[in-house]
Amino acid sequence: PASLNGVVGFKPTARRVPLAGAFPLSYALDSLGPLARTVADCAAADAVMAGEEPAPLDAFPVAGLRIGVPRGLLFTETEPLVAEAFERALARLSAAGARVIDHPIDDLLAAMDGALPDGSLAAIEAAAIHADWLDAQAESYDPRVHRRILAGRAAPATRYIRTLRRRAELIASLDGRLAPLDLLALPATATTAPLIAPLEADDAAFLAANRLMLRNTAFGNFFDLTGLSLPMPDLARPAGLMLLARHGQDRRLLALGAGIEAVLAG
Repeated sequence: PASLNGVVGFKPTARRVPLAGAFPLSYALDSLGPLARTVADCAAADAVMAGEEPAPLDAFPVAGLRIGVPRGLLFTETEPLVAEAFERALARLSAAGARVIDHPIDDLLAAMDGALPDGSLAAIEAAAIHADWLDAQAESYDPRVHRRILAGRAAPATRYIRTLRRRAELIASLDGRLAPLDLLALPATATTAPLIAPLEADDAAFLAANRLMLRNTAFGNFFDLTGLSLPMPDLARPAGLMLLARHGQDRRLLALGAGIEAVLAG
């Protein structure tokens, strides 16, 4: 809808779209999904990418939806503009008949942090992917990216394997926790897009901004959730409403998202 004036992004369950032909970032975490103007366009592109025949998307009614909000760690340091837009979006969904409830998951987020080795899964796997170039072509990398990948090179194989196994356990735990809900809702990013120039000259500022831009989406990625980001209306700077559903519920999430998209468009 034109009134949303932004981009819709869809993240499928990791196994849904083949990764053949895509240069990897992380074998465990990578998934391929489309960006488009509407949820219906995302659904059509996703079907093609997954090797399916595109079919019309029937929007799921918002009335009666059970929407969980994981308030706590994922809401800290949220920019006021984003927080206010998120609450307005929830109010619209509630007015349309959705049931919005707090659904804490901070214990699983803490378990996720405890499971991650130094450098993170992405850094460890990127170190393997880039092994032939990290030293020989170090000058070709952005220095900050290079440092992050190097941090993953020191992780022992035993720690890496244990992390993968622990991740599988945590995915199953969160999947059970989400069973009573239709979806989770939270801001896609804690802040709107920062100015680039101040971050180029300040490593500490860059790391702080980078953490807040990645934190909420990284959680969904670690737990292999399917996700959809809808632009929140009436904002001076774009920000997304992120909807997350249990892994494997990709098509259902798109149908839910289409109904929510219509409500947000008014």
